Amino acid sequence: MRQRQSNGLWIIFFLLTIAILSGAWLYTNWQSSLNVLPPGMHINDVPMGGMTRNQALNVIAQAYTTPISVAYQSEVTILLPEMVDLSLDMEATAENLDEALAERAQAKSFIFYALNRLLQQEAEGQDVNAVVTYSRERVDAFLRRTAQKYDHPPQRPVALPEAGTFRPAREGTTLDVDASRPLLVEAILAAVPSERAVQLVVETEPAPEASISLLRDALNGALAEFTGVAGIFVKDLQSGQELCINCKVAFAGLSTLKIAIAMDLYRTLDDPPNLQMTQLISATLTESNNASANLLLSEIQAGNPYSGALHVTEFLQSVGLRSTFLAAPYDLKDNVEPPNLVTPANSRADISTNPDPYLQTTPMEMAMLLEGVYQCSNGGGFLRLLYPQEITPAECQDVLGWMKQNQVNSLLGAGMPEGVESAHKHGWAGDTHADVALVYTDEEDFVLSVYLYAPEWLTWEESAATFANIGQMTYQFFHGAE
Repeated sequence: MRQRQSNGLWIIFFLLTIAILSGAWLYTNWQSSLNVLPPGMHINDVPMGGMTRNQALNVIAQAYTTPISVAYQSEVTILLPEMVDLSLDMEATAENLDEALAERAQAKSFIFYALNRLLQQEAEGQDVNAVVTYSRERVDAFLRRTAQKYDHPPQRPVALPEAGTFRPAREGTTLDVDASRPLLVEAILAAVPSERAVQLVVETEPAPEASISLLRDALNGALAEFTGVAGIFVKDLQSGQELCINCKVAFAGLSTLKIAIAMDLYRTLDDPPNLQMTQLISATLTESNNASANLLLSEIQAGNPYSGALHVTEFLQSVGLRSTFLAAPYDLKDNVEPPNLVTPANSRADISTNPDPYLQTTPMEMAMLLEGVYQCSNGGGFLRLLYPQEITPAECQDVLGWMKQNQVNSLLGAGMPEGVESAHKHGWAGDTHADVALVYTDEEDFVLSVYLYAPEWLTWEESAATFANIGQMTYQFFHGAE
């Protein structure tokens, strides 16, 4: 019995010894931890655990010398603390810190420390308030200066003919001072570096749409050095905006009328073209071969290219193109008396391009025909309306497909970025050069019809440069001026 009591006493003694030693160890560690700030302590959200009192105060003082990054949309301005009289009251901040540290020296703080260690729990976090002041008046003054620097009304696009482009339209912006002020103050009072940045609230007003008149001014600038007569027609095939510069003036039709030959051929066919006819269409539209075009005229009218030319003219008249005609096959005019065809275009007395009496058109009418083919390829347009059985979308797609393979791109296409898809037909004679193009883009498709005339002789150097400038400005209008 005594032996058992003795064993029990030893066990109690052992446990008490362990408890006393553990308590002493915990107390010693607790006393040592009082020399630095606890892990969960922050000053204005900046972690200070493990630092001494003086280290912590130095860190928070340094934090408020960091500039604030202020963003007005993509424009970033640096706000220095002294610009808003930002000041850290070190004495008041130290008092707040000392008050929090004094609580740690109390007995109950040791109990919580011991329990957290025994239960392997983290101490509860504690945030000490740093006393910071700033000038509200200087904050408002900074916001006013920022608004004066960056606010601007919507800006219309501006033509830059010398650069061959446009300065794009720009949306208007206005700083919302009332909404931005609390965000800026929050960043000013923040001590954490990542939070000393603010995105101001900026109201936007949509950029004005580019007017087609802007393109007119740009093209007139591009034509300033051209010594002849230029006829231009542009149409945005999505919005319907149009531009006309001498677009109703009669010009030699040249090889651009081969588009009409191909369309009239498809109108007369009951079946898809055979291999031989397909080769003729290809040579006509991709190589601009006159002999092939004349053979197509023969196909249209039972072997007679002259009758075929008149058939094409009747087709053009039937769709409303009253100033466009083909009175004779290509290169076969020697025995044909020049026709006395009077049209609204060639009867004008104000301007003349000495148009070929056998084949004529206007920039507007050739653009209208090409637009008709474009609309037809999508299942609509006036060609389908007037000839719903004779002209099919597939046939219009064929014509545009051949025109896309036209590799002569040194005219309008020379001014457009490489890779831009277009279906175009060019033509030239001694005094007149032309290019009619349907341009496909990701944003807007447009048709561009250009005819250039110079008395007696139009040099290639002058013509090529003018076409390229017109193509460049028109493309840039639809892609850089909005």
